[in-house]
Amino acid sequence: MNLVKQLPIGLGLACLMMMSSCSKEDVQTLEPLKSERTDASMRDDGGYIKILPIFHATFGPLGSNVYPNGWQRGSSTSSNLIGYPTGSSNFTHLFGNPAWPWVNPISPIQDVPNASSFLTISTKAKKTWTEDGASTGKRSSVETIVKNLTPGKMYELTYYTTSSVCAVKQNNLTPAYASAVVVDWIYSNGTKKSALTMSLKNWEGTWNKQTITFEANEKDQVLNFTAFTESESTFGYAHIFVDHKSIKEVEPLDSPF
Repeated sequence: MNLVKQLPIGLGLACLMMMSSCSKEDVQTLEPLKSERTDASMRDDGGYIKILPIFHATFGPLGSNVYPNGWQRGSSTSSNLIGYPTGSSNFTHLFGNPAWPWVNPISPIQDVPNASSFLTISTKAKKTWTEDGASTGKRSSVETIVKNLTPGKMYELTYYTTSSVCAVKQNNLTPAYASAVVVDWIYSNGTKKSALTMSLKNWEGTWNKQTITFEANEKDQVLNFTAFTESESTFGYAHIFVDHKSIKEVEPLDSPF
């Protein structure tokens, strides 16, 4: 039986009018919602979803032996948690402790006005050209695993460093600014390769933006930060800040030959 015959006359006429006025071009198929993971900006030239590299930011809670997600105390330097502390500090106090103010507050990070915390390492090791193993017990370090690298690809890391003086004497040593920060790659076979040595002279309490360009050797690589002073009779603190977007893949440098 014809379906229209079973409908009330008015409704049947309305259906006929609608069917006669519609065409296939008027009917649109709903598209699925696009998520961030399937957006074109997250896909490579082949259409596959990119696995982006990770260089963990240093935002996090404050405290001695307290670290942001993805960071930890380095194992290649002193294990003395009290003598050579590490942790997360703010711009006015060591590890955010009201009893340990900086002699002078650390300046804000100009490029990152929302920064509220950063990592702190300590040292009484004098910087030498040889940097023999004897100095590892006189300084602390922090490290992170830079993840999702593609061996053979070039990457650029960006971070900030500075130094400050605590108003409270540590280890009965004269408080002083740290003189340098050394950054090392530590590979899965235990070997270590220097990435960059940055002088902190003329940057006391002011952030110095640093950039490392490197070719990845492994999918995941440990990046270690440690510090030095001008004299082993002084004790200093150095600081490291990393933003959320501090790593990117770059094109290899063109060879001049």
